[in-house]
Amino acid sequence: MIEKQLARLGDTEFACDGVEVPADPVPFFAVSALNELRRGVVEDLRAARSAARPVANRAAIPSAGLYPERELSCLGNVLNGKAADFYRRHGVTAIEPAAESGLDMRGRKVMTTTYCIKYELGACPRLKQATVFGEPLYLVNDSGRRLRLEFDCVECCMEVIFGG
Repeated sequence: MIEKQLARLGDTEFACDGVEVPADPVPFFAVSALNELRRGVVEDLRAARSAARPVANRAAIPSAGLYPERELSCLGNVLNGKAADFYRRHGVTAIEPAAESGLDMRGRKVMTTTYCIKYELGACPRLKQATVFGEPLYLVNDSGRRLRLEFDCVECCMEVIFGG
């Protein structure tokens, strides 16, 4: 019974090749005591594996490359110190925090997209017989928040302005 109880490793990652009980006569153990002993051995094996596992510590490889901009607006999306350190290491001198930091975004660009409402509505100046709308145009969400749209037809993109 001792061998059977100690060899039951069930859902663990271990397998038992055999159990030796070096006692004669074999003493009596309650099944609950054997199960507790087996659980303790499994935890000790896990701890030994964890302690012996190699840890790969790699330092960041320094890069001499410079970031193409010297100043980052909130569109750079720098929210933590590690991101700010990265940009400073690459030559950025002025870093504005990300919008998620609580920055007042009223009147500021929050998105640039090549999707164009004017094109979708047939009002693109590149189209023949384009419909003409009074500008500025706005997107309005279910809460009534207005997002002003600005159009850069030369670059063929649309900008969304928060609270504009």
